[in-house]
Amino acid sequence: MKKKFTEQILSVLASGVAKYGTAYALSQKSGVSKSNMSRWLSGTPPRTADIEPVMDLLGARIVLPDDTLIDYDLIPKVSAKAGAGASLETGDETEGLYAFRKDFMGREHICAANAVMMDVMGDSMEPEFYEGDTLLIDKSDTEIRDGKIYVVTLGEELRVKRIFNSLNGLILRSDNRRYPDIHVEGPDLETFVVHGRVRWHSRIL
Repeated sequence: MKKKFTEQILSVLASGVAKYGTAYALSQKSGVSKSNMSRWLSGTPPRTADIEPVMDLLGARIVLPDDTLIDYDLIPKVSAKAGAGASLETGDETEGLYAFRKDFMGREHICAANAVMMDVMGDSMEPEFYEGDTLLIDKSDTEIRDGKIYVVTLGEELRVKRIFNSLNGLILRSDNRRYPDIHVEGPDLETFVVHGRVRWHSRIL
């Protein structure tokens, strides 16, 4: 029971550290002592009352320990949405936790600590994804492989696109052919960020 609860806490804390940059910044922002934050990140389970300020700050909730969750990893879902064209909805608060079977995560070589969920915004990736679909993104998988789908930032826009290498840079391609290819070259490469590869929505990708 304790191990399950600790894994949930670590998943939420990892999302908080990612949001604020460091464990120290997260402790400062939440009002939790640096020593408590350090203990929790090292695997010591906190008391519920002590962790509440962090949970409130991140907009997260913890699923209470239950036997049915022993075989599951809990992946945080953030409120950011990956869109098309100029569509963009930002926000990195944790909306909740999604449960994935550990055997699935292991088989697909996805580490729960490096995974995050977010929703699709727009129709640029239809028929692969539709607006409102929820994606599982592996943040550790950022090496571009032709034809794979990634969540990226170009300029100030968060997008989900198939990516191909080109002679002078990269090509971002929508599955919906009404949208033209986006060529990322020269100075644009300086603002281009790969956040991770999409691995799941309703089936393995």
